[in-house]
Amino acid sequence: MTDAPALHIVDLTKTYAQGKRAVPALNKVSLDVPPGECLAIMGASGSGKSTLLHLCAALDRFDSGELVVAGQNLAQLSDSQLTEFRRKTVGIVFQHFNLIPSLTVRENIALPALLQGKIDDALNARIDALLEKLAIAHRGGHRPDALSGGEQQRAAIARALLLRPPVLFADEPTGNLDSTNAQRFWDLLRQAVGDEHVTVVMVTHEPLAAMQADRVVVLRDGHIAGEFQAQENSNASQLAARYQTMAH
Repeated sequence: MTDAPALHIVDLTKTYAQGKRAVPALNKVSLDVPPGECLAIMGASGSGKSTLLHLCAALDRFDSGELVVAGQNLAQLSDSQLTEFRRKTVGIVFQHFNLIPSLTVRENIALPALLQGKIDDALNARIDALLEKLAIAHRGGHRPDALSGGEQQRAAIARALLLRPPVLFADEPTGNLDSTNAQRFWDLLRQAVGDEHVTVVMVTHEPLAAMQADRVVVLRDGHIAGEFQAQENSNASQLAARYQTMAH
């Protein structure tokens, strides 16, 4: 395993225009995430946590600073190279799953490879393995509207992991799940990530979700307000109290 961080962020800045007013979303954020870490980013609404995730996943461009993800300096990539980066280097799990209703579960999982025109026997075997690992093999031929929320989220995980990305981003991944399916999601994700040796960066407002991480970084008004190891807290209530002292 390389000693280089999976994410290397230095003085990252992003400002949005709101009419004639400039609204700072991130102000000189610096952060390193080592390979294999599961990092939770927490913060109140408007703190910049979703902006940070979107910049790291190359879903938006930053104004200034340095951002290196899996060895690639995003500031040096063209728009077409950023598209390739999103397809090959990162996986993304969204709160609303973003499955295509007209495709089956298997076709949704295969989509990242289909976009690159490279479905072959090895990738079909990979899809079979992910379907089995995430306990949705019996749902492979169904469309998303026939699945429960938990099953749809598992399909989204499988799609994100298909091409073995070194970094997986998750944006409020359990926001639409009940507590039972949320815990099942975390158990499955930790198992899959352990098997795949993936670095995970997730945005969440849920202390129970943050308890699944190795480290918690708290954002406030576009700055890092503090950080701590998740397992230093004996339960989610203790973690929530610690987060609140940093976030406000």
